[in-house]
This record gives sequence, C-alpha cells and structure tokens, in this order.
Amino acid sequence: MTETIVEHDPSMTHKQEIIEKYGRPAWDLILTVYVNFYYSELDIIDLCARWLPRRHGLREKNFLIRHAADEVVHARLFREGVERLGQPWHGFDHDAYRIDDIGDRFAKLFYSDDEVEVLIGLNLYAEGVLAMEELAQLARSETPYFYQFDRIEREERRHVAFGITVANQVLESNAEARKRAVEHCKWYREHMDGYLGGQLKESIAWAMEAGFVSADYLDRTRLRFDDVMAKIGIKEDA
Repeated sequence: MTETIVEHDPSMTHKQEIIEKYGRPAWDLILTVYVNFYYSELDIIDLCARWLPRRHGLREKNFLIRHAADEVVHARLFREGVERLGQPWHGFDHDAYRIDDIGDRFAKLFYSDDEVEVLIGLNLYAEGVLAMEELAQLARSETPYFYQFDRIEREERRHVAFGITVANQVLESNAEARKRAVEHCKWYREHMDGYLGGQLKESIAWAMEAGFVSADYLDRTRLRFDDVMAKIGIKEDA
C-alpha cells in the first residue's frame, strides 16, 4: 500500500483539507464509509438482541452481550470520527450516503430463523470479510481521517471468533446444517464478487488511487473470504 502521510494545516478542518486536497467526491466517499459502518452497528445490535433469547448456554449468551456492547462503542466512535473531521453528525442527510445493499443484507439476516445463515452472513462475511478488510486497510492508511479504526478492527476480531466458535458447534456432526452452510457460503461468494466489482467498483478504484487501500484490495478481500470460511471447514466442501 502506498503511504498517504498527510500534514494537517491547523487553520483548516479535516473536512476542508480533504475537499481541497482530494476533491468533493473524496469527502463524500469518506462520509459513506462512516455512515454505513454506523448504521451497520445499529443493525448488528438489533440482531444480537433478537438471538439472545434463543441462546441457552451462558457462554453463547455472553458472546452476544459482549458483541452488542462492542457495537454500541463502535457506533459512538464512528459518529465521533465524523465530528472530528469537522462535520456535525446531524448536519447532513445520512440517507444520501447509505448503501442499500448493506441494509438489505442485514434485513435479510434479521428476519431469518436459520442460525447458520446468520452466523455466516453476519459474523463471518459482513464482519469477518468485508468490514475487517476495510477497517484493516483504512486503519493503516497513515491519514488522520479514519478515527480509531485500528481499535475497532481489533475488537471486531472477537466477533469473528465468536461466530467461528458457535458455527463449528452447530455444524459438528450435523450434515443438514453443513449442507446449508455450503449453500450460504456460495451465495455470499457470488454476492462479494458482484458487490465489490459492481456497486463499489468506482469507490474502491478511487481509494486505491488515493493510497487509502492497497492496489490488491480486491484480491486480499477474496483471500480473506477463503480463510474465514475455511475456519468452519467450508472451503473443502464448497
């Protein structure tokens, strides 16, 4: 990844600096990142609450409680990150920056009664693949624009580990659950290719050019997908 070390002019807000240095589209892209992470955290909190009564083991209940508690903190950090850039949180239209695909995927998971689908779609795919790669690369971009992304990335690893642990318990000696897991994995692999190469293609290309993410961002995301799914034994089945 090309280092993008930014020297900040103290007379300017980061918002002004971004627009002057990179242009208005860059500012819109950074807001898009923050807004969608923020609302994803709210969706995840709701998902955790929905599944808490369905967990009977104390350890699994604790996983969900800690998961939701982390997301409350992360939502606050994303909101604070926007304000640190010089943009009041309530001073712009959030809906203009929300990506429909993300909300649709979380709605699909919220109304699903398939535990395997939720574990793969949330913990492993949304968090373990898409969010983790984005957080990891933006946190290392050597700019002050992505506030506390390194901390959030570290804490998100717990959620991926929770999902892997519970998924392996569910899939162990359960051929029907494993069959569903393979189908869900295939669906999310196809989704990933269409999502990254379609709706987000232009944004990712710009982020690469700016040095915010590496030139092999797409390849790294695909490799992360394979690595995460292999941890529940899906790679060899798919």
